[in-house]
Amino acid sequence: MRPKTLELLTFLARNPGRVLSKDELLQAVWPGVIVSEDSLTQSIRDARKSIGDEAQALIRTVPRRGYLFQAPEPEAAPGPVAARPEPMVAVLPFHVDPADATARALFDGAVEEIINALSYFKTIAVLARHSAFALAGQSGGDIREAAERLGADYVAEGYVETAGADYSARVVLTETASGRRVWGQTLTFPKAEIFAFQTMVAQRIATALVANIESAVMRRGLPAPAGNVEAYLYFLRGKELLRSYGEGVNQDARAHFLKAIERDPGNGLAHAYLALADVIIGGYTGAPRAVLDQARDRALHAIALSPDEARCHRILALTLLYRGSEDYDAAEKHFARALDLNPYDADTLAQTGFFRAIRGDGEAGLALLDKAIQLNPMHPTWYYFDHGEALLAAGRYLEAAASFSCLPRKSAWQWARLAICHALAGDAGKAAACVREGHALEPDLTIAQIIEDTRLQRAEDRERIRRGLELAGWDASAFPESGDAS
Repeated sequence: MRPKTLELLTFLARNPGRVLSKDELLQAVWPGVIVSEDSLTQSIRDARKSIGDEAQALIRTVPRRGYLFQAPEPEAAPGPVAARPEPMVAVLPFHVDPADATARALFDGAVEEIINALSYFKTIAVLARHSAFALAGQSGGDIREAAERLGADYVAEGYVETAGADYSARVVLTETASGRRVWGQTLTFPKAEIFAFQTMVAQRIATALVANIESAVMRRGLPAPAGNVEAYLYFLRGKELLRSYGEGVNQDARAHFLKAIERDPGNGLAHAYLALADVIIGGYTGAPRAVLDQARDRALHAIALSPDEARCHRILALTLLYRGSEDYDAAEKHFARALDLNPYDADTLAQTGFFRAIRGDGEAGLALLDKAIQLNPMHPTWYYFDHGEALLAAGRYLEAAASFSCLPRKSAWQWARLAICHALAGDAGKAAACVREGHALEPDLTIAQIIEDTRLQRAEDRERIRRGLELAGWDASAFPESGDAS
Protein backbone atom coordinates (compact mmCIF):
# COMPACT_ATOMS: atom_id res chain seq x y z
CA MET A 1 0.00 0.00 0.00
CA ARG A 2 1.30 3.45 -0.87
CA PRO A 3 2.01 5.73 2.11
CA LYS A 4 -0.69 8.28 1.20
CA THR A 5 -3.24 5.50 0.73
CA LEU A 6 -2.39 4.20 4.20
CA GLU A 7 -2.73 7.70 5.69
CA LEU A 8 -6.09 8.14 3.98
CA LEU A 9 -7.39 4.79 5.20
CA THR A 10 -6.14 5.52 8.74
CA PHE A 11 -7.91 8.89 8.80
CA LEU A 12 -11.15 7.32 7.54
CA ALA A 13 -10.97 4.53 10.13
CA ARG A 14 -10.45 7.06 12.93
CA ASN A 15 -13.67 8.87 11.89
CA PRO A 16 -16.21 6.08 11.40
CA GLY A 17 -19.81 6.95 10.61
CA ARG A 18 -19.03 10.59 9.74
CA VAL A 19 -19.23 12.08 6.25
CA LEU A 20 -15.82 13.56 5.46
CA SER A 21 -15.70 16.24 2.78
CA LYS A 22 -13.11 16.11 0.03
CA ASP A 23 -11.51 19.30 1.37
CA GLU A 24 -11.18 17.78 4.84
CA LEU A 25 -9.57 14.64 3.45
CA LEU A 26 -7.18 16.61 1.24
CA GLN A 27 -6.14 18.74 4.22
CA ALA A 28 -5.64 15.69 6.45
CA VAL A 29 -3.62 13.58 4.01
CA TRP A 30 -1.85 16.26 1.95
CA PRO A 31 -1.46 19.16 4.44
CA GLY A 32 0.04 22.26 2.90
CA VAL A 33 0.30 20.61 -0.53
CA ILE A 34 -1.84 21.53 -3.53
CA VAL A 35 -3.09 18.35 -5.18
CA SER A 36 -6.03 17.66 -7.48
CA GLU A 37 -9.13 15.70 -6.57
CA ASP A 38 -7.83 13.00 -8.92
CA SER A 39 -5.18 12.13 -6.30
CA LEU A 40 -7.90 11.67 -3.68
CA THR A 41 -10.05 9.61 -6.06
CA GLN A 42 -7.10 7.33 -6.91
CA SER A 43 -6.20 6.88 -3.23
CA ILE A 44 -9.83 6.02 -2.39
CA ARG A 45 -9.76 3.44 -5.17
CA ASP A 46 -6.48 1.98 -3.88
CA ALA A 47 -7.75 1.91 -0.29
CA ARG A 48 -10.88 0.00 -1.31
CA LYS A 49 -8.81 -2.47 -3.30
CA SER A 50 -6.38 -3.02 -0.44
CA ILE A 51 -9.12 -3.99 2.04
CA GLY A 52 -11.26 -5.94 -0.44
CA ASP A 53 -14.02 -3.34 -0.52
CA GLU A 54 -14.78 -3.33 -4.25
CA ALA A 55 -18.51 -3.35 -3.35
CA GLN A 56 -17.99 -0.04 -1.47
CA ALA A 57 -19.66 -1.37 1.66
CA LEU A 58 -16.97 0.04 3.98
CA ILE A 59 -15.78 3.18 2.18
CA ARG A 60 -18.97 4.69 0.81
CA THR A 61 -19.30 7.58 -1.62
CA VAL A 62 -21.84 10.16 -0.45
CA PRO A 63 -22.86 12.10 -3.59
CA ARG A 64 -21.94 15.81 -3.52
CA ARG A 65 -20.72 15.53 0.08
CA GLY A 66 -17.65 13.30 0.32
CA TYR A 67 -16.88 9.88 1.75
CA LEU A 68 -17.99 7.88 4.77
CA PHE A 69 -16.20 4.97 6.47
CA GLN A 70 -18.71 2.40 7.70
CA ALA A 71 -16.92 0.41 10.41
CA PRO A 72 -17.41 -3.35 10.00
CA GLU A 73 -19.62 -5.04 12.57
CA PRO A 74 -17.78 -7.26 15.08
CA GLU A 75 -18.01 -10.94 14.28
CA ALA A 76 -21.04 -12.47 15.90
CA ALA A 77 -21.20 -15.87 17.48
CA PRO A 78 -22.10 -18.62 15.03
CA GLY A 79 -25.78 -18.61 14.29
CA PRO A 80 -28.30 -18.58 11.43
CA VAL A 81 -27.28 -16.55 8.42
CA ALA A 82 -29.38 -13.44 7.93
CA ALA A 83 -31.80 -14.03 5.09
CA ARG A 84 -32.12 -10.36 4.16
CA PRO A 85 -29.09 -8.06 4.43
CA GLU A 86 -30.89 -5.14 2.78
CA PRO A 87 -32.77 -2.59 4.90
CA MET A 88 -36.53 -3.11 4.68
CA VAL A 89 -38.96 -0.21 4.61
CA ALA A 90 -42.73 -0.34 5.17
CA VAL A 91 -44.66 2.45 3.42
CA LEU A 92 -47.99 2.81 5.24
CA PRO A 93 -51.21 4.26 3.79
CA PHE A 94 -51.24 8.03 4.15
CA HIS A 95 -53.53 9.68 6.69
CA VAL A 96 -56.23 11.42 4.63
CA ASP A 97 -59.57 13.02 5.52
CA PRO A 98 -61.94 9.98 5.50
CA ALA A 99 -64.65 12.12 3.89
CA ASP A 100 -62.48 12.86 0.84
CA ALA A 101 -62.93 9.67 -1.20
CA THR A 102 -60.97 11.00 -4.18
CA ALA A 103 -57.94 11.87 -2.04
CA ARG A 104 -58.17 8.49 -0.31
CA ALA A 105 -58.08 6.64 -3.65
CA LEU A 106 -55.32 8.83 -5.10
CA PHE A 107 -53.01 8.53 -2.11
CA ASP A 108 -53.64 4.79 -1.68
CA GLY A 109 -52.58 4.51 -5.31
CA ALA A 110 -49.63 6.81 -4.72
CA VAL A 111 -48.43 4.65 -1.81
CA GLU A 112 -48.65 1.53 -3.97
CA GLU A 113 -46.61 3.24 -6.70
CA ILE A 114 -44.05 4.42 -4.10
CA ILE A 115 -43.72 0.79 -2.90
CA ASN A 116 -43.35 -0.37 -6.49
CA ALA A 117 -40.80 2.35 -7.29
CA LEU A 118 -38.70 1.59 -4.21
CA SER A 119 -38.50 -2.04 -5.33
CA TYR A 120 -36.40 -0.93 -8.31
CA PHE A 121 -33.56 -0.10 -5.92
CA LYS A 122 -31.88 -3.48 -5.53
CA THR A 123 -30.25 -2.48 -2.24
CA ILE A 124 -33.62 -1.87 -0.51
CA ALA A 125 -36.27 -4.42 0.43
CA VAL A 126 -39.86 -3.18 0.63
CA LEU A 127 -42.71 -4.64 2.66
CA ALA A 128 -45.38 -5.58 0.13
CA ARG A 129 -48.49 -3.43 -0.22
CA HIS A 130 -50.89 -6.00 1.24
CA SER A 131 -48.84 -6.36 4.43
CA ALA A 132 -48.18 -2.62 4.72
CA PHE A 133 -51.90 -1.81 4.47
CA ALA A 134 -52.81 -4.61 6.88
CA LEU A 135 -50.20 -3.30 9.32
CA ALA A 136 -51.72 0.17 9.18
CA GLY A 137 -55.14 -1.32 9.92
CA GLN A 138 -54.00 -2.73 13.24
CA SER A 139 -55.54 -0.77 16.08
CA GLY A 140 -54.63 -0.47 19.72
CA GLY A 141 -50.94 -1.26 19.23
CA ASP A 142 -47.62 0.38 18.49
CA ILE A 143 -47.18 0.53 14.71
CA ARG A 144 -43.40 0.73 14.99
CA GLU A 145 -43.29 -2.32 17.24
CA ALA A 146 -45.54 -4.28 14.89
CA ALA A 147 -43.46 -3.20 11.89
CA GLU A 148 -40.29 -4.35 13.63
CA ARG A 149 -41.85 -7.76 14.26
CA LEU A 150 -42.52 -8.05 10.53
CA GLY A 151 -38.87 -7.29 9.81
CA ALA A 152 -39.29 -3.66 8.72
CA ASP A 153 -36.27 -1.56 9.70
CA TYR A 154 -37.99 1.70 8.68
CA VAL A 155 -41.56 2.99 8.47
CA ALA A 156 -42.69 5.74 6.09
CA GLU A 157 -45.91 7.57 6.99
CA GLY A 158 -47.72 10.45 5.31
CA TYR A 159 -50.23 13.04 6.49
CA VAL A 160 -52.31 14.79 3.82
CA GLU A 161 -54.28 18.04 3.93
CA THR A 162 -56.32 19.57 1.11
CA ALA A 163 -55.81 23.26 0.45
CA GLY A 164 -58.04 24.42 -2.37
CA ALA A 165 -56.70 22.97 -5.62
CA ASP A 166 -53.55 21.68 -3.90
CA TYR A 167 -52.53 18.85 -1.64
CA SER A 168 -50.06 19.29 1.21
CA ALA A 169 -48.42 16.01 2.23
CA ARG A 170 -46.00 15.65 5.12
CA VAL A 171 -43.95 12.45 4.75
CA VAL A 172 -41.83 11.08 7.60
CA LEU A 173 -39.38 8.15 7.53
CA THR A 174 -38.65 6.64 10.96
CA GLU A 175 -36.25 3.95 12.16
CA THR A 176 -38.39 1.31 13.87
CA ALA A 177 -35.89 0.17 16.50
CA SER A 178 -34.95 3.60 17.85
CA GLY A 179 -37.83 5.82 16.76
CA ARG A 180 -35.26 8.15 15.19
CA ARG A 181 -36.56 10.30 12.35
CA VAL A 182 -34.39 9.59 9.30
CA TRP A 183 -36.06 12.01 6.92
CA GLY A 184 -39.11 14.22 6.81
CA GLN A 185 -40.49 16.77 4.37
CA THR A 186 -43.71 18.60 3.58
CA LEU A 187 -44.56 18.74 -0.12
CA THR A 188 -47.30 20.95 -1.56
CA PHE A 189 -48.40 20.32 -5.14
CA PRO A 190 -51.41 20.67 -7.47
CA LYS A 191 -53.69 17.64 -7.53
CA ALA A 192 -52.77 16.87 -11.13
CA GLU A 193 -49.11 16.38 -10.12
CA ILE A 194 -49.73 13.28 -7.98
CA PHE A 195 -47.43 11.27 -10.28
CA ALA A 196 -44.46 13.58 -9.80
CA PHE A 197 -45.12 13.47 -6.06
CA GLN A 198 -44.99 9.68 -5.76
CA THR A 199 -41.79 9.50 -7.80
CA MET A 200 -40.16 12.20 -5.69
CA VAL A 201 -41.11 10.51 -2.41
CA ALA A 202 -39.70 7.16 -3.56
CA GLN A 203 -36.45 8.82 -4.61
CA ARG A 204 -36.05 10.71 -1.35
CA ILE A 205 -36.78 7.68 0.82
CA ALA A 206 -34.21 5.68 -1.12
CA THR A 207 -31.65 8.47 -0.89
CA ALA A 208 -32.22 8.72 2.86
CA LEU A 209 -31.64 4.96 3.26
CA VAL A 210 -28.79 4.41 0.81
CA ALA A 211 -26.60 7.46 0.34
CA ASN A 212 -24.84 6.26 -2.80
CA ILE A 213 -27.92 5.48 -4.89
CA GLU A 214 -28.08 7.84 -7.84
CA SER A 215 -31.38 9.27 -9.02
CA ALA A 216 -30.48 7.93 -12.48
CA VAL A 217 -31.43 4.44 -11.29
CA MET A 218 -34.96 5.63 -10.68
CA ARG A 219 -35.15 7.45 -14.01
CA ARG A 220 -33.87 4.40 -15.86
CA GLY A 221 -36.16 1.89 -14.18
CA LEU A 222 -39.46 3.63 -13.58
CA PRO A 223 -42.36 3.07 -15.96
CA ALA A 224 -44.08 6.12 -17.40
CA PRO A 225 -47.05 7.12 -15.21
CA ALA A 226 -50.59 7.42 -16.45
CA GLY A 227 -51.15 10.84 -17.96
CA ASN A 228 -54.69 11.40 -16.78
CA VAL A 229 -55.86 11.57 -13.17
CA GLU A 230 -59.41 10.46 -14.00
CA ALA A 231 -58.04 7.45 -15.88
CA TYR A 232 -55.76 6.72 -12.95
CA LEU A 233 -58.70 6.71 -10.52
CA TYR A 234 -60.57 4.21 -12.71
CA PHE A 235 -57.44 2.05 -12.84
CA LEU A 236 -57.01 2.14 -9.05
CA ARG A 237 -60.65 1.26 -8.46
CA GLY A 238 -60.35 -1.62 -10.95
CA LYS A 239 -57.36 -3.06 -9.11
CA GLU A 240 -59.18 -2.75 -5.80
CA LEU A 241 -62.16 -4.65 -7.19
CA LEU A 242 -59.95 -7.32 -8.76
CA ARG A 243 -58.33 -7.96 -5.37
CA SER A 244 -61.67 -8.30 -3.59
CA TYR A 245 -64.20 -11.13 -3.41
CA GLY A 246 -67.89 -11.07 -4.20
CA GLU A 247 -70.47 -11.47 -6.90
CA GLY A 248 -69.56 -9.58 -10.08
CA VAL A 249 -66.45 -7.84 -8.70
CA ASN A 250 -64.22 -9.08 -11.52
CA GLN A 251 -66.65 -7.88 -14.18
CA ASP A 252 -66.84 -4.49 -12.45
CA ALA A 253 -63.05 -4.35 -12.36
CA ARG A 254 -62.96 -5.04 -16.10
CA ALA A 255 -65.37 -2.18 -16.76
CA HIS A 256 -63.14 0.19 -14.77
CA PHE A 257 -60.04 -0.85 -16.72
CA LEU A 258 -61.90 -0.17 -19.97
CA LYS A 259 -62.84 3.31 -18.76
CA ALA A 260 -59.22 3.95 -17.78
CA ILE A 261 -58.07 2.95 -21.27
CA GLU A 262 -60.74 5.15 -22.90
CA ARG A 263 -59.34 8.17 -21.08
CA ASP A 264 -55.67 7.18 -21.37
CA PRO A 265 -55.05 4.71 -24.23
CA GLY A 266 -51.30 4.74 -23.57
CA ASN A 267 -51.60 3.36 -20.03
CA GLY A 268 -49.80 0.02 -20.35
CA LEU A 269 -50.75 -1.15 -16.86
CA ALA A 270 -54.47 -0.68 -17.52
CA HIS A 271 -54.16 -2.86 -20.66
CA ALA A 272 -52.25 -5.51 -18.66
CA TYR A 273 -54.79 -5.61 -15.84
CA LEU A 274 -57.63 -5.80 -18.36
CA ALA A 275 -55.92 -8.93 -19.73
CA LEU A 276 -55.67 -10.36 -16.21
CA ALA A 277 -59.34 -9.59 -15.51
CA ASP A 278 -60.34 -11.47 -18.69
CA VAL A 279 -58.31 -14.51 -17.62
CA ILE A 280 -59.84 -14.50 -14.13
CA ILE A 281 -63.39 -14.11 -15.47
CA GLY A 282 -62.71 -16.91 -17.97
CA GLY A 283 -61.63 -19.30 -15.21
CA TYR A 284 -57.81 -19.20 -15.36
CA THR A 285 -56.65 -22.49 -16.94
CA GLY A 286 -60.26 -23.28 -17.80
CA ALA A 287 -60.72 -20.12 -19.87
CA PRO A 288 -61.64 -20.66 -23.53
CA ARG A 289 -58.68 -20.55 -25.90
CA ALA A 290 -60.01 -17.41 -27.59
CA VAL A 291 -60.08 -15.61 -24.23
CA LEU A 292 -56.51 -16.66 -23.43
CA ASP A 293 -55.34 -15.62 -26.90
CA GLN A 294 -56.93 -12.20 -26.52
CA ALA A 295 -55.45 -11.79 -23.01
CA ARG A 296 -52.00 -12.67 -24.35
CA ASP A 297 -52.34 -10.09 -27.12
CA ARG A 298 -53.50 -7.42 -24.65
CA ALA A 299 -50.56 -8.14 -22.38
CA LEU A 300 -48.15 -7.94 -25.33
CA HIS A 301 -49.65 -4.55 -26.21
CA ALA A 302 -49.20 -3.46 -22.59
CA ILE A 303 -45.49 -4.32 -22.80
CA ALA A 304 -45.18 -2.42 -26.07
CA LEU A 305 -46.58 0.64 -24.27
CA SER A 306 -44.61 0.13 -21.02
CA PRO A 307 -41.59 -2.10 -21.76
CA ASP A 308 -39.92 -1.41 -18.40
CA GLU A 309 -43.01 -2.03 -16.24
CA ALA A 310 -42.45 -5.28 -14.34
CA ARG A 311 -46.15 -5.88 -13.72
CA CYS A 312 -46.86 -5.98 -17.45
CA HIS A 313 -44.26 -8.73 -17.90
CA ARG A 314 -45.66 -10.64 -14.92
CA ILE A 315 -49.21 -10.55 -16.28
CA LEU A 316 -48.05 -11.66 -19.74
CA ALA A 317 -46.19 -14.55 -18.08
CA LEU A 318 -49.39 -15.57 -16.26
CA THR A 319 -51.45 -15.54 -19.45
CA LEU A 320 -48.81 -17.71 -21.14
CA LEU A 321 -48.80 -20.09 -18.16
CA TYR A 322 -52.58 -20.52 -18.39
CA ARG A 323 -52.36 -21.17 -22.15
CA GLY A 324 -50.40 -24.36 -21.53
CA SER A 325 -46.96 -25.97 -21.47
CA GLU A 326 -46.17 -25.05 -25.08
CA ASP A 327 -45.80 -21.45 -23.91
CA TYR A 328 -43.83 -22.19 -20.72
CA ASP A 329 -40.45 -21.17 -22.16
CA ALA A 330 -41.85 -17.77 -23.14
CA ALA A 331 -43.52 -17.44 -19.73
CA GLU A 332 -40.18 -18.21 -18.06
CA LYS A 333 -38.54 -15.31 -19.90
CA HIS A 334 -41.21 -12.82 -18.88
CA PHE A 335 -41.22 -13.93 -15.23
CA ALA A 336 -37.43 -13.50 -15.27
CA ARG A 337 -37.76 -10.05 -16.87
CA ALA A 338 -40.33 -8.99 -14.26
CA LEU A 339 -37.98 -10.03 -11.44
CA ASP A 340 -35.03 -8.32 -13.11
CA LEU A 341 -37.01 -5.07 -13.30
CA ASN A 342 -38.51 -5.35 -9.82
CA PRO A 343 -36.69 -7.95 -7.67
CA TYR A 344 -38.63 -7.19 -4.48
CA ASP A 345 -42.18 -7.45 -5.83
CA ALA A 346 -43.66 -10.12 -3.56
CA ASP A 347 -46.45 -11.17 -5.94
CA THR A 348 -43.97 -11.68 -8.79
CA LEU A 349 -41.72 -13.74 -6.52
CA ALA A 350 -44.67 -15.89 -5.39
CA GLN A 351 -46.05 -16.48 -8.87
CA THR A 352 -42.59 -17.22 -10.27
CA GLY A 353 -42.10 -19.71 -7.44
CA PHE A 354 -45.39 -21.41 -8.30
CA PHE A 355 -44.35 -21.53 -11.95
CA ARG A 356 -40.97 -23.10 -11.10
CA ALA A 357 -42.80 -25.72 -9.03
CA ILE A 358 -45.16 -26.79 -11.81
CA ARG A 359 -42.14 -27.03 -14.12
CA GLY A 360 -40.69 -29.59 -11.74
CA ASP A 361 -38.32 -27.63 -9.52
CA GLY A 362 -40.18 -27.54 -6.23
CA GLU A 363 -37.19 -26.47 -4.11
CA ALA A 364 -36.38 -23.49 -6.34
CA GLY A 365 -40.05 -22.55 -6.28
CA LEU A 366 -40.11 -22.77 -2.49
CA ALA A 367 -37.08 -20.48 -2.18
CA LEU A 368 -38.89 -17.80 -4.18
CA LEU A 369 -42.16 -18.27 -2.29
CA ASP A 370 -40.39 -18.08 1.07
CA LYS A 371 -38.82 -14.78 0.02
CA ALA A 372 -42.24 -13.51 -1.11
CA ILE A 373 -43.76 -14.43 2.26
CA GLN A 374 -40.90 -12.70 4.05
CA LEU A 375 -41.64 -9.51 2.10
CA ASN A 376 -45.40 -9.93 2.44
CA PRO A 377 -46.04 -11.77 5.72
CA MET A 378 -49.68 -10.61 5.86
CA HIS A 379 -50.23 -11.82 2.33
CA PRO A 380 -53.41 -12.57 0.33
CA THR A 381 -54.83 -16.06 0.75
CA TRP A 382 -53.77 -17.24 -2.72
CA TYR A 383 -50.17 -17.41 -1.41
CA TYR A 384 -51.22 -20.44 0.66
CA PHE A 385 -52.26 -22.32 -2.46
CA ASP A 386 -49.10 -21.48 -4.42
CA HIS A 387 -46.93 -22.36 -1.41
CA GLY A 388 -48.80 -25.64 -1.00
CA GLU A 389 -48.25 -26.50 -4.66
CA ALA A 390 -44.51 -25.93 -4.34
CA LEU A 391 -44.34 -28.03 -1.15
CA LEU A 392 -46.33 -30.79 -2.86
CA ALA A 393 -43.97 -30.71 -5.84
CA ALA A 394 -41.02 -30.97 -3.45
CA GLY A 395 -42.53 -34.05 -1.78
CA ARG A 396 -43.12 -32.29 1.57
CA TYR A 397 -46.67 -33.57 1.97
CA LEU A 398 -47.49 -32.67 5.57
CA GLU A 399 -46.20 -29.11 5.11
CA ALA A 400 -48.19 -28.86 1.89
CA ALA A 401 -51.32 -30.01 3.70
CA ALA A 402 -50.76 -27.38 6.38
CA SER A 403 -50.49 -24.67 3.72
CA PHE A 404 -53.59 -25.78 1.79
CA SER A 405 -55.50 -26.00 5.09
CA CYS A 406 -54.99 -22.24 5.59
CA LEU A 407 -57.24 -21.46 2.61
CA PRO A 408 -60.43 -20.04 4.17
CA ARG A 409 -62.70 -21.18 1.33
CA LYS A 410 -61.67 -24.30 -0.58
CA SER A 411 -62.82 -25.36 -4.02
CA ALA A 412 -63.20 -29.01 -5.01
CA TRP A 413 -59.78 -28.81 -6.70
CA GLN A 414 -58.22 -27.56 -3.47
CA TRP A 415 -59.85 -30.33 -1.42
CA ALA A 416 -58.32 -32.68 -3.97
CA ARG A 417 -54.86 -31.24 -3.22
CA LEU A 418 -55.41 -31.86 0.48
CA ALA A 419 -56.57 -35.41 -0.24
CA ILE A 420 -53.39 -36.06 -2.25
CA CYS A 421 -51.15 -34.70 0.54
CA HIS A 422 -52.78 -36.82 3.26
CA ALA A 423 -52.89 -39.94 1.07
CA LEU A 424 -49.21 -39.69 0.11
CA ALA A 425 -48.33 -38.98 3.76
CA GLY A 426 -50.11 -42.23 4.73
CA ASP A 427 -53.19 -40.80 6.48
CA ALA A 428 -56.07 -42.56 4.73
CA GLY A 429 -58.71 -41.21 7.12
CA LYS A 430 -57.92 -37.56 6.50
CA ALA A 431 -57.59 -38.22 2.78
CA ALA A 432 -61.06 -39.78 2.66
CA ALA A 433 -62.54 -36.85 4.60
CA CYS A 434 -61.08 -34.42 2.05
CA VAL A 435 -62.48 -36.50 -0.81
CA ARG A 436 -65.97 -36.24 0.74
CA GLU A 437 -65.63 -32.45 1.05
CA GLY A 438 -64.50 -32.15 -2.56
CA HIS A 439 -67.28 -34.27 -3.97
CA ALA A 440 -69.89 -32.35 -1.98
CA LEU A 441 -68.86 -29.34 -4.11
CA GLU A 442 -68.16 -31.07 -7.47
CA PRO A 443 -69.64 -34.60 -7.54
CA ASP A 444 -68.52 -35.28 -11.12
CA LEU A 445 -64.95 -33.97 -10.90
CA THR A 446 -62.58 -36.69 -12.11
CA ILE A 447 -58.91 -37.44 -11.59
CA ALA A 448 -58.24 -36.74 -15.28
CA GLN A 449 -59.77 -33.25 -14.97
CA ILE A 450 -57.74 -32.48 -11.84
CA ILE A 451 -54.48 -33.54 -13.49
CA GLU A 452 -55.26 -31.46 -16.57
CA ASP A 453 -55.96 -28.42 -14.37
CA THR A 454 -52.59 -28.66 -12.60
CA ARG A 455 -50.61 -27.73 -15.77
CA LEU A 456 -47.74 -29.85 -14.43
CA GLN A 457 -45.04 -30.17 -17.08
CA ARG A 458 -43.32 -33.41 -16.05
CA ALA A 459 -44.96 -36.80 -16.51
CA GLU A 460 -43.64 -38.04 -13.15
CA ASP A 461 -45.29 -35.10 -11.35
CA ARG A 462 -48.62 -35.81 -13.02
CA GLU A 463 -48.25 -39.48 -12.10
CA ARG A 464 -47.68 -38.54 -8.43
CA ILE A 465 -50.95 -36.55 -8.47
CA ARG A 466 -52.75 -39.51 -10.01
CA ARG A 467 -51.31 -41.92 -7.45
CA GLY A 468 -52.30 -39.68 -4.54
CA LEU A 469 -55.87 -39.29 -5.80
CA GLU A 470 -56.22 -43.02 -6.41
CA LEU A 471 -54.88 -43.78 -2.92
CA ALA A 472 -57.43 -41.31 -1.52
CA GLY A 473 -60.20 -43.05 -3.48
CA TRP A 474 -61.22 -39.97 -5.46
CA ASP A 475 -62.82 -41.55 -8.54
CA ALA A 476 -64.27 -44.40 -6.49
CA SER A 477 -66.08 -41.82 -4.37
CA ALA A 478 -67.14 -39.87 -7.41
CA PHE A 479 -68.80 -42.85 -9.10
CA PRO A 480 -70.02 -45.22 -6.37
CA GLU A 481 -71.37 -48.52 -7.56
CA SER A 482 -75.11 -49.09 -7.53
CA GLY A 483 -76.35 -49.79 -4.01
CA ASP A 484 -73.32 -48.19 -2.35
CA ALA A 485 -74.76 -46.15 0.52
CA SER A 486 -71.75 -43.87 0.64
